[in-house]
Amino acid sequence: MKATKVNGRLGIGFVEVLVAVLVVAVSSVPVIYMVTSSRTETSKAINYLRAVELANEVIEWAQSVRFEDLDDSKFSAFVGSLADDSSGTIMPVPVGVGAPENPNWTSGNFVTNNLMYSEQYGNAFFFREVEFEDVTGSTYFNDGMMKKMTVRVKWNEASLPSSLHNPDRDRQVELSVLLLNDANMNY
Repeated sequence: MKATKVNGRLGIGFVEVLVAVLVVAVSSVPVIYMVTSSRTETSKAINYLRAVELANEVIEWAQSVRFEDLDDSKFSAFVGSLADDSSGTIMPVPVGVGAPENPNWTSGNFVTNNLMYSEQYGNAFFFREVEFEDVTGSTYFNDGMMKKMTVRVKWNEASLPSSLHNPDRDRQVELSVLLLNDANMNY
């Protein structure tokens, strides 16, 4: 900018100040937009990773129990909303580590009744479903030797669901795995 001489004084005119403010404002808009969109995308990525983690958690529990215990009723502790609104505020639910029973967990002191999910899991209103299906007709395995386990984790992005206990959510991750009953295998 060029200083102008008015009545013998040097200074910056009002128009020049106005142009400078306008240039700064226009150049800051893309930066503000980039920061805002980056924050939104990061939040979506974090929720996606949490959903995968919640699905993988149940799959790992299924891999550590007896094959006979792999059914929908024994895994009911892992199904449903991961947030509870019965207290008037949204709180995380306890982690379902007690079901199904495994004698190695209690003897190794792996089971605790007061383990809770982090409050960060309540923000996206995660809802989990677990489903088991017998795999039949395989060339290499007899019937009853394999089960397909499907875990669906659903969540909302920055919006409250109609009900915490209803599985209607905006987003969903689904993981499936085949579980083998290797206790009866002949090697």
